Amino acid sequence: MKLSIVIPMKSPERSKSRLAAVLSRSQRKKLTLSLFERNLSFFRQYYPQHNLLVVTESKRIQEISESHGAEVLLEERKLAGLNAAVTMAAEYNAKRGVETQLVIPGDIEAIDFNEIECLLSHRVATPSVVVCPSYDGGTNAIMTTPPNVMPFSFGPDSCQIHLLSAFAEGLESTRLFLENLSYDVDRPEDLGRAEVWSEKMSA
Repeated sequence: MKLSIVIPMKSPERSKSRLAAVLSRSQRKKLTLSLFERNLSFFRQYYPQHNLLVVTESKRIQEISESHGAEVLLEERKLAGLNAAVTMAAEYNAKRGVETQLVIPGDIEAIDFNEIECLLSHRVATPSVVVCPSYDGGTNAIMTTPPNVMPFSFGPDSCQIHLLSAFAEGLESTRLFLENLSYDVDRPEDLGRAEVWSEKMSA
């Protein structure tokens, strides 16, 4: 298996806590699931040739993932965090011979085919990492070859942290800014961009 696309997803009941000031818990859950299902559908439609792996603690997310034909890796420890989930996927993929792992959050507002094609075109055979920054300096996509070639450090300023880690490991590294991929939906000001918000919240 050459490429595994990994989507880490925590329980929708715990998602979008930074939107609590403007959305109810049920609204945050609905938004989370809407974004996740739309992004699953995107990868199943445009990249059916690649493994799609969802890492989650949630049985509900597992059911949705499997209904879209995705593989599911269940976390045994709840509240372990994003870095633990991605590391778990990387070790799992490395053990089964995956060459490259691409991690993309499930809450990207607008995944664009041309941007994903551009990202995948940067994949190289030598040990390498490609980091796509979020608009606030975080990491909205990271592609590692092999999957477990470096530690993961998602969080504030993680784009720079990932690039510094890659340099320290002697890896070929690339910072690749992709406009649509730089936006997720985490803060109240992000809702203005989220088409899925206007589509789903009135339902």
